Amino acid sequence: MLVETIKKGETTFYFHDDYCKNTTPEEVEVILNNIARIAYPALRAKYMREVQKDETA
Repeated sequence: MLVETIKKGETTFYFHDDYCKNTTPEEVEVILNNIARIAYPALRAKYMREVQKDETA
C-alpha cells in the first residue's frame, strides 16, 4: 500500500508499507544495503558537481 509520495525536484519517491512488511531484520539489512548501493553513487556525483561549481565560481 502506498503510504507517502515525496516530490523533490524532478524526482518522485514512492513509499509503500508492504516492501518491508513481515521481513526479518536480516532481510531489512539487505534491503537497506541495496538502497545505499544504488543511492550513494548518485548522491556523491551530485555533491561533486556542486563542489566543482563552487570552485569555478
